[in-house]
Amino acid sequence: MDPWSSNADASLWRGVPRPLPGELLISEVFGPTLQGEGPSSGQPAAFVRLGMCNLACAWCDTAYTWDSTRFDLSHELRPRSTDDVANQVIAIGSRLVVVTGGEPALQSDGAASLAEVLRLAGRRIELETSGSVPLGALLTACDLIVVSPKLANGRMDRRARLRWDCLQQLAAEDHVVFKFVVQELAELAEVQEIVDHLAITPGRVWIMPEATSASGLLAAMQLLALPVVQRGWALSSRLQVLLWDGTRGR
Repeated sequence: MDPWSSNADASLWRGVPRPLPGELLISEVFGPTLQGEGPSSGQPAAFVRLGMCNLACAWCDTAYTWDSTRFDLSHELRPRSTDDVANQVIAIGSRLVVVTGGEPALQSDGAASLAEVLRLAGRRIELETSGSVPLGALLTACDLIVVSPKLANGRMDRRARLRWDCLQQLAAEDHVVFKFVVQELAELAEVQEIVDHLAITPGRVWIMPEATSASGLLAAMQLLALPVVQRGWALSSRLQVLLWDGTRGR
């Protein structure tokens, strides 16, 4: 169910242009580029970034999708028809399409419809979500789901960022992996707690530094590498930071 009905706090959408049936609230569509993170890192990709989020992480690097105190969301976000978005993505030409946000699950019905159209066109759909909102139809509409449960470093209420019912449903699916954003080595203990609680096998866990510069990213990866490997987890870079300094739309 989409947020324009009852899936989210209505206060999230004040001052935001609301899409009609058959539309999505879009932040940006771009590509061809590279997926910079997680299991598909380095693969050519097109990106569809949806607007709005139910969380407000302190370190969020896409706050222009939801933060009305710093950005004019009436300018940053606009409703577009699913067909219009699909046509633009298909024209980009990349087989991999990453649907991200914001929080795509807030527009689950529309995002699932987009995914279905793109899969019929031969695209592989990778969804990025926090796992804090039920996915609904999106759960089966995507080829790979990358879940990023938020740690305490995001300065969000634990009950909001860790929805155990949602996370347990996701952990039970074979096409779901988990990617955790960490700022400090000590935060791996919090990751381990979540992994143990959800009984996630090590091969489905990715650790990614929260770094916005190439030098900071390299230093963090050097610090994390051995402890991550010792746990049997994978270490993710952020190619968009290394290659383009995090430039928007790359």
